[in-house]
Amino acid sequence: MTAPSSPHVTTSHDGPITPGCPIDCLGTVLSRAAFNLLARAYDAPFDPPRTVSDVLELHKQHKLGEIGGLAPRRIGEIEASLIYAGLVIGNRDRR
Repeated sequence: MTAPSSPHVTTSHDGPITPGCPIDCLGTVLSRAAFNLLARAYDAPFDPPRTVSDVLELHKQHKLGEIGGLAPRRIGEIEASLIYAGLVIGNRDRR
C-alpha cells in the first residue's frame, strides 16, 4: 500500500528564478500555504499558473486576489518573492 500523495509540491530548485521556470521554483521562496494556494488556483476563473511568467502576469493584472484563500497577507508574500527573485521592482515587472 502506498501513502497518499502529499497535497503540496516540493522542489529543490537551485539557481535563479526566471520567468521561464515552472511554478515549482517558487516553492523554494514561498511558505507552503501560499505556494499551494497559488499553484492550485482554487475557485479562480482562470487555469492554475504553470510558470513563473504566468504568476507575473497574474500579479500585473491584479488577479492574485481571485484565487480562493489568497488573502492580502499571502498575496504580499507572493509579491515579495517576485521582488526577491528580481522579477518585480516596485509595481513593474522586469521581463
